[in-house]
Amino acid sequence: MAYPHGILLVLLATAPALADDAQFLGHAIETDGAADARQVLRAKGTRYAIPGMPAQIVRKAQVCLARPDSQAGIVSVDAEGGRLVAISRVEFRDAAGIGLAKGRLALEAGDGAFQVVLGNLGIRQGAADANGDEVFQPLAMRPDSGWEPALAALIGVEQALVDCMFL
Repeated sequence: MAYPHGILLVLLATAPALADDAQFLGHAIETDGAADARQVLRAKGTRYAIPGMPAQIVRKAQVCLARPDSQAGIVSVDAEGGRLVAISRVEFRDAAGIGLAKGRLALEAGDGAFQVVLGNLGIRQGAADANGDEVFQPLAMRPDSGWEPALAALIGVEQALVDCMFL
């Protein structure tokens, strides 16, 4: 039966491009899109060993993110499930001046370990309108897009959380 294999080849040929991986400042970067228009989907940081059960680790992260200098606000907490989600908005500097990046920080905790995954990453386009609404574009991996300093600034927010976790 040649048909099943022929159909499989047609399906594979017409399937969208699969996500790609790259490295940036010690993070595994998951990207998607064509080579000239790749977008950063997620950035996974290091998995850190730390004493405690998932709920204890999440509670420690809550304390760290409650600090006025955390540059992140907690959106949801599932302490027993070992998960905390926060949103970060941080300024960054690039060749065009000062920009604003945003991202979701998901802390995933297990027994004696945690990892932060950055997602929903974007750069604000222009200023907020009269209603205060803002438009954020995904981090496009183009030389002129400012994605590198934007992602570096968001990783800086993550690093401040990690540093606090070990105080």
